[in-house]
Amino acid sequence: MPKGKLSPEGEVIAAYGAAMVAAFQVLINCLEENDTLPGQFPNALGVYMEMVKSGESSVSEITLAVLHDIRTATLT
Repeated sequence: MPKGKLSPEGEVIAAYGAAMVAAFQVLINCLEENDTLPGQFPNALGVYMEMVKSGESSVSEITLAVLHDIRTATLT
């Protein structure tokens, strides 16, 4: 992704996305430390994404890209 200057709206969207990923990472780490979610989330998210890609779905490519970023960030 290009690293040019973002518009104010773009900065807000980028910050929101980064905060969402960070929140998921913290939540997953907490759950895994309590043996509640032993590595399941990234794998389950990957399966969901494959199911969406293979069928007729209204999930946009942008949504899939965000899910991919979250999955990548939460792989441990």
